Amino acid sequence: MRRIELSMNENIKYEAIKKLVETNGNKRRCAVKLNCSLRTVQRLIKAYKEKSKEAFAHKNRRVPSELTPKS
Repeated sequence: MRRIELSMNENIKYEAIKKLVETNGNKRRCAVKLNCSLRTVQRLIKAYKEKSKEAFAHKNRRVPSELTPKS
């Protein structure tokens, strides 16, 4: 399993959703904290339960050339 590095904003979202799921907190309060809609919070909760931290990493990331397989 590879290590997931999150940006500051991604990490804030991850920590907020993690706490929400673990403590069965208030979704509306979390939505206000993250400045997003209730529906987005529900999507983030679903993604957190399925993929954990990996779900919060933006998919358009550059892979360093030394890590790409060479043909």
